[in-house]
Amino acid sequence: MDLEDKKYNVPGLDRALSIIELLNANPLGLSVNLIANRLNYPLNSVYRIMTTLERRKYVSKQSGESVFVLSEKLLKLATPVAGEPAFIEMALPKMRSLRDSSQETVLAGVLVGEEGVVLEQVEGLHSFSFRVNPGLRFPLHTAAPGKIFLSQLEPKRRTSMIGKLKLAKFTSKTIISKEGLEEEIQKVLDLGYAIDYEEEIKGQACIGAPVFGRNAKLAGSIWLVAPTSRLPKKKVPDVASMVMKSADEISLALGNQFLRVA
Repeated sequence: MDLEDKKYNVPGLDRALSIIELLNANPLGLSVNLIANRLNYPLNSVYRIMTTLERRKYVSKQSGESVFVLSEKLLKLATPVAGEPAFIEMALPKMRSLRDSSQETVLAGVLVGEEGVVLEQVEGLHSFSFRVNPGLRFPLHTAAPGKIFLSQLEPKRRTSMIGKLKLAKFTSKTIISKEGLEEEIQKVLDLGYAIDYEEEIKGQACIGAPVFGRNAKLAGSIWLVAPTSRLPKKKVPDVASMVMKSADEISLALGNQFLRVA
């Protein structure tokens, strides 16, 4: 940092931003002591910053633990950058309708960097249903919405992003080759929806569809998640039609006039 930079530097703010970046890289959370150690900051300074961030609800403590994680507030602030500002506002009523008709959990999220991020969910009505916390990040090569995001990228950018992805193996059905993922994305483009059938979690299936805003720009994705016992493969096309219909209704509410032709 040169003299001119130092002149206008705000040490407390600089430290707070470094802490936020560190927490972003450690989604499972870090304690005050670990943060101070990793960044070589005074413990009392880190404690004051974390207390302030917690009071402003930018971080929260994990239940029953002394570690801090970033809150969904930061994600909500980033939503206008990551997608349509009104995406979640317009999506929630349609997500609830889809949940009511399917009885399964419905989620919405956006692409942030090289990961997907859950922004909202409407929990299913069954005694057992999948639940995640807003702010959860997910890999693009396994999750149905991740495949949706990849499918909507310009071809050269898609190939570049796929080349950067770490295709971690979660189950025996996970796609772990770049060629296989390219083929899967082409299927998504042909079908208009994406499927994750036990690719990330055994016994779990997801079906996602894209949501577009004005000028057919991708706003995000909605997806339905259910256990495979309630969503056998033979039911996938019918459920996918329901998900796509809801996604199209959200797109229309966002001002998109370029809806798919049935």
